[in-house]
Amino acid sequence: MPCPAIVRRCLLPALLLPGMAGIVLAAESAPVPDIPRPEWDTQGVIQQQRMPLGNFTLHYAETGNPDGPTIVFLHGTPGSWRSLGRMMVRDDLRARAHLVSIDRPGWGLSPLLDGRRSEPDFDAQIALITPLLQTLKTRSGHQPLLLVGHSYGGSIAPYIAFRHPELVDGILMAASAIDPQLGKPRWYNYAARTWLVAPFLGDGMRKANDEIWGVYDALERLKPWWQQAHLPLIFLQGEEDELVDPRNLDFAEHALPAANTTVLRLPQQGHLLQVQRRDLLASLTLQLLDEAQRRAATGD
Repeated sequence: MPCPAIVRRCLLPALLLPGMAGIVLAAESAPVPDIPRPEWDTQGVIQQQRMPLGNFTLHYAETGNPDGPTIVFLHGTPGSWRSLGRMMVRDDLRARAHLVSIDRPGWGLSPLLDGRRSEPDFDAQIALITPLLQTLKTRSGHQPLLLVGHSYGGSIAPYIAFRHPELVDGILMAASAIDPQLGKPRWYNYAARTWLVAPFLGDGMRKANDEIWGVYDALERLKPWWQQAHLPLIFLQGEEDELVDPRNLDFAEHALPAANTTVLRLPQQGHLLQVQRRDLLASLTLQLLDEAQRRAATGD
């Protein structure tokens, strides 16, 4: 039996490699009580909410201009709304848009039912997310709604637009797997399912490994859609990303529609763009918002 420390040190970074890449609304969203705000929300501008959907409850945080367009942040795996939450305390974003960051199903305060720890199937997962997007879109008066996803969140963002084009007006994908071949499970994902390795992994890592198994099929279904996608797209990644293969940049340059896609290669940059390149992400998000609003105004 291998030493737990050795298993964690050698196997855990590899487990994330490929992945760091809605249903009738049951009730109105309601504040989530008694949850301490993040220490970096020094002004207390972020409110935490929940949206019941049958027996499932989706947790999310929100702030910003409630009368403006909507920007929805989608975290990676493992993760929670807080992964991109620091973007929400930025005055430049808060002044322009209604900012929402969700706990994806199975993460944070959005636990799944019947003892299930994860939902690897993209269609089943977005079925639990899109009712909130539909509500946000309607409440804004059908102003633009943008998806900003990091890692796995940037893989699932275009899938939402693929299944629900009426909801999404622009997508920013940061350090995300979008090439199906680079989203396949690897040997270490198989190993993480075995009795030899699984007991040494924490719950978060087991859930992250679960989610990897839905990536390839979803990205394969997306392949014909890319060239038909007319909404503005931004894809950026570090050329030294240690968790998601940087060859996804090559796929973005060749498979995504050049007329409405911006691809940014970041030299000497790793995976944690939401931490290390927050200013750049904010600037690109505002750029995406400008283009989405321009299109909405001109009917493009």
